Amino acid sequence: MWLRATVFGLLMIWLCPSGRAADVLPGPTGKNKAQQQARLKENARILYYSALKHRRRDHPERLNLTQQALLLLQKALLLEPTDVEARVWLGEWMSRPELGSAALSQAVKELQQARRDDATGSWDFEIATQLGIVLSHLGRFEEAVGEYDRALRLLPGEPDSLLFPSRHQQATLLSNSAEALMAMGKLGQAIRRYSQAEQIDTGDQGALHALGLAVAYDRDGQVQKSHEALSRSLAADPGLRVYQGDEVFFVPDGDRYYYDGLIAEGLGNRDEALRSFRQFTTELPKSRYTPRAREHLEELQKLPGIPVAELFRANVLVGSPHFAPEDSAGGGEKHRSEDEVGKAVRERMIDLRQCYAQGLRRAPRLGGDMLVALIVDPSGAVLLVQPLDNTLTERGSWKPTGGQTTAMPPATELVRCVQNALQRFRFPVASVGNDDNDELALPIHFEAR
Repeated sequence: MWLRATVFGLLMIWLCPSGRAADVLPGPTGKNKAQQQARLKENARILYYSALKHRRRDHPERLNLTQQALLLLQKALLLEPTDVEARVWLGEWMSRPELGSAALSQAVKELQQARRDDATGSWDFEIATQLGIVLSHLGRFEEAVGEYDRALRLLPGEPDSLLFPSRHQQATLLSNSAEALMAMGKLGQAIRRYSQAEQIDTGDQGALHALGLAVAYDRDGQVQKSHEALSRSLAADPGLRVYQGDEVFFVPDGDRYYYDGLIAEGLGNRDEALRSFRQFTTELPKSRYTPRAREHLEELQKLPGIPVAELFRANVLVGSPHFAPEDSAGGGEKHRSEDEVGKAVRERMIDLRQCYAQGLRRAPRLGGDMLVALIVDPSGAVLLVQPLDNTLTERGSWKPTGGQTTAMPPATELVRCVQNALQRFRFPVASVGNDDNDELALPIHFEAR
């Protein structure tokens, strides 16, 4: 699991009144070549960041705008071939895997050319950082680690900033290099770097470093330490919002299923863990970590699953979502329809039924209603789940889970399980230009058949 550590995402973008890049037309006779090149670069940058507003990587408009931006940058470089900044931009923008392997290979060439043209070394840190990412995409892990290490050596000489502090950059470089080392089978080194990254970065992305550490420990057979790291990751990001972000990528793509399996196992979702580890072994049968995934499958198969009959009995009904009222200043405007929210919930209804089925095992007469507030960001990730009210009751005696002698009441456990499940839901992406969160409440009814 790598994190795209782009250094250009913090730049301010100015749009022309239409919100699009201005058409690039030949300038008037005698117009300075430098001005033409600057205009091409500015319009390329506008197009590129407009493309990123389409949060789905394979969105046709995102691909189209990115290609247009690349063409403008190439025109700018024809005017001034030694413009290191434009060359670095070109290398970064071409490093998106959705553009294909040919673009990734070309990105390496562009960045290496930028390094040759950078006589003063002022772009050395950015070039090394981006080369590490591109080489990781291409599976050239040893070279990638070399570039990440180069960037780490250069980092102390880079200016700090409030938006992208040096400690955050250092942690990202350590974490990315740890992932490359894990791909090479060097788990001891990967564990050390992940541990350093987690200690350095206590912000939102600390959850990613802890998750990578959990996977590395697991693959190294250090199960207890893996559980502890996974617990820290889930506590920091219970909705997996950062993990599901656009800047997180996997090489190869199928490696994501190992992470998904370990997360589901940690959350007690046996069936989801089984599906994920099976998918990993199917997609990556020759991975050095496939034997460990099969060990997980063997252990999970020993656990009692939830039979279909129990899931059928665990009847869950979700009512229409209630959106926050729109105020006179325009606040509270919804960016998804009731139907879109309902469809997303129905697609993950099995998660809620599993929560209820587990509760019914402990308290066969458990039931009632629950009202839950959600905040959904423009990408569709759930930022917050807050239980507002519930009438859940056990209506009789209940028993602890497994061999426990004490445990939280089944109703409380059901609320906690539903909260965790909803935090992992994904809702439709808001349309371009809608950058506000949606606030809504879901009424949920639990009644055993």
